[in-house]
Amino acid sequence: MQAAVTTEQLLPVLIYIQSHLADDLSLEQMAGQADLSPYHFHRVFHSAVGETLKQYTQRLRLEQAAYHLKIQDASILDIALNAGFNNHETFSRAFKRWFGVSPRDYRESFGRALQDRSTAARTLLNKLATDFQLSRVTIKKLNPLPVAFIRHLGSYLTVDVSLFDRLHQWADREGLYTGENLFLGVGHDDPNVTPIDKVRYDLCLTVPERFRAAGEVGFQTLSGGYFAAADYVGPFGPTLEAAYFQMFQEMLKMKNIEIIGLPAVEIYRTTNITSAYALNHTELLLPVRKKVIGNWVIR
Repeated sequence: MQAAVTTEQLLPVLIYIQSHLADDLSLEQMAGQADLSPYHFHRVFHSAVGETLKQYTQRLRLEQAAYHLKIQDASILDIALNAGFNNHETFSRAFKRWFGVSPRDYRESFGRALQDRSTAARTLLNKLATDFQLSRVTIKKLNPLPVAFIRHLGSYLTVDVSLFDRLHQWADREGLYTGENLFLGVGHDDPNVTPIDKVRYDLCLTVPERFRAAGEVGFQTLSGGYFAAADYVGPFGPTLEAAYFQMFQEMLKMKNIEIIGLPAVEIYRTTNITSAYALNHTELLLPVRKKVIGNWVIR
């Protein structure tokens, strides 16, 4: 009897999907990526992931679009096209089926809700401000980073940080730990949009070269580009959420960038990551684009 395919074995395909949402993600294409027949790939994907390929890619595209409707000024059509939909009508129908409202109504209702939440968020920020420090936000350009990673599904607050130790031990055994590797966390989803049990967080370790993934450890290359960056010193948990809120408030005042927002990247400036430590030093990074007006890029 053939052993069941696990989510870990499909990680290369899942990584491909998350970085190519605007491309052709048909069953035939993805089966080719996995070197399986379309029929067999459909069965093993559904069994391992809990959704069909179509359901999975549609959900990610709609969640990405919903997040961008919340934080970007781009037109609904541009957001639809960037999420892999061919036209406004197809996108609007799919969006309303999933979220129960049209993209326009979702954007407007979120704007109203954001005003209500802003007061509460500021109260939280004021309450927690003495528990963390955040540097001013700057814009920096990063090169792509090859990383080994273990994926956590579920709330960001339930991430088992001991998995970083497991990742370190694995890299040591494989001869990929150099002493200069960086530990990173990558949050792919907005828990206010994505069902909490499907929120993706990758515990990462930079590696000097590509390797053949096996077991729970996968390989991916984190995209380079421009990021809003700030240094955070403090505990993990609610204060980290408040720090991100403060970052967004500063980013909204920057006239030369467009906020992309996800994935959020955290670079841990330590060799021993513990959620109990009150003075964790972490660089927070949120992807942005340089704003273009006409044919000019604002620098």
